[in-house]
Amino acid sequence: MELHNGEFAINGYKFGCGHNANVSTLNATGIRWRVQDQPNPVGDDLLLGRDFMDPQPIKLGVFFKGQTAQEVAQAAAEFANAWAAARDRKPGELSVLEIGVHGRTVRAYGRPRDLDIDDTEIFARLHADGTAVFDRKHALFYGDPDTGGGGEVTLSITPPQSAGIKSPMRSPIVTLKGGIRQGIVTNPGLRSTTDVTITVRGTVNRPVVSGDGWEIELGANLAYDRSVVIDAMNGTVTRDDGVSLAGKLTRKSRLDHIQVPAGASEFYFRGTSPDGSATATIRWGSAHTSLGA
Repeated sequence: MELHNGEFAINGYKFGCGHNANVSTLNATGIRWRVQDQPNPVGDDLLLGRDFMDPQPIKLGVFFKGQTAQEVAQAAAEFANAWAAARDRKPGELSVLEIGVHGRTVRAYGRPRDLDIDDTEIFARLHADGTAVFDRKHALFYGDPDTGGGGEVTLSITPPQSAGIKSPMRSPIVTLKGGIRQGIVTNPGLRSTTDVTITVRGTVNRPVVSGDGWEIELGANLAYDRSVVIDAMNGTVTRDDGVSLAGKLTRKSRLDHIQVPAGASEFYFRGTSPDGSATATIRWGSAHTSLGA
């Protein structure tokens, strides 16, 4: 979503600069580590172990304004309704907090949590204050491909070639060979990103999409009018009619391994497409440690 500088959105609801629901303070960049350091049992110093990033909550100071006290109350109510919408989400399903920063849109994934509004001010005053907390699932921020913070590439598949029939014939008889296409892309971020979706469209049998260190194979056929979306961030595999095809992934397919590294990398798409119409679209948001970059 394209947002102005200082504008925010939670699950599509906009607030911040230019809105009656606005933001007065923002604490978004926070880095904390879980470490496995241990004191050296036989000498000085520490034995340094692995470090793991702990996502820190985003804290917002919010305020509500209007020409009348009723407008202030309405702005507070609309914000509260949008902030509470996460209560209807399924386990594991993510909310998206988007922030406009100097012509870019930066996304954080997680859930809106605590909200406190000073309701004593909405009866007669033209201003009300509050605080809101957004718990992040990941310690990183992600760019929006639509505003230059990521990328997208669509791979086609080569039409199958006739393999001919050789004597003696054996069952099963196969006269088509699958094709493969590859694409080289550049991720503008400074870190590897897992904010990746893959959309495969038929006609194709057992499509396989792979990248740097990962491979996803769908043990199913897609008809010409069908597509499937593989969402690495949410860990879902969904056909266009809403049916989950996660059970059709092969055992070597790991959604949590899908990533696009920083800089240049290469994707591959293969499978058997009788008419050569199959495509795979890989779309990603670049990863960043702060709102600045």
